[in-house]
Amino acid sequence: MSRMSLISLNLWNTEHLESRMPALTSFLTTYATDIFCFQEIRPVLCVLFDKILPGYTRVKGAESGWTQEDTIYFNSSLFAELEHGWVDLHMPEPMRGLFWVRLKTPDGKRLVIATVHFTHQLNADENRTGMPYRPAEARTVAKILPEVASGDGIILAGDFNDPVQPTRILCEEGGFSDAFRLLSVPAPCTFPCLFLTDEEWLVEGIDKIMVRNGVKPLMASSPHFHLPGSVLSDHWPVMGMFEY
Repeated sequence: MSRMSLISLNLWNTEHLESRMPALTSFLTTYATDIFCFQEIRPVLCVLFDKILPGYTRVKGAESGWTQEDTIYFNSSLFAELEHGWVDLHMPEPMRGLFWVRLKTPDGKRLVIATVHFTHQLNADENRTGMPYRPAEARTVAKILPEVASGDGIILAGDFNDPVQPTRILCEEGGFSDAFRLLSVPAPCTFPCLFLTDEEWLVEGIDKIMVRNGVKPLMASSPHFHLPGSVLSDHWPVMGMFEY
């Protein structure tokens, strides 16, 4: 069996970026996980991370969302990219979707890593109609991602923007398991990080890591990493160690 580590973080695009830069730089180099899944990436962050993560490869897709919404970095000494893709989830945010990459280890093992950022609860259309987008988005992921993986192990990470329905749908309809639940650890509250945001009335465990097809979590946590005067985002990251 092989082991690998993964961190998922919503980067909060470029909000308060100058004050967050010290924490982001220190966190990425200190934790140096095998795979990073990022949501709310922006071109300026791609440039920064490419410099401070020289031993990593960033997945570069043709779709603009790979530099404007989600992206994946992987340790180049541990994995080689076989293919990658983007799945349209018919979201109100046109550049979002399901972003995935198929990786291969030097000993021939294959693994599909995917990241997603489901629609926010305060989307204007959702506020107007009362009808959530996330269940339909999660059902599409639950159907298509196992087909993409074709039996390879899967790790799906991201900002689900809902502590209940996407996880339930992915588990019941897609055969996924929540990494924290498998370890009998309560899902951590990952939003908000109150240092910079004023959304203190939202308290949610919405950043998730899901697994399928034989991937076994060995640990999972949400490190509250910060430096004096500097934090990573308005979200806390989630991380895990896995065997596959």
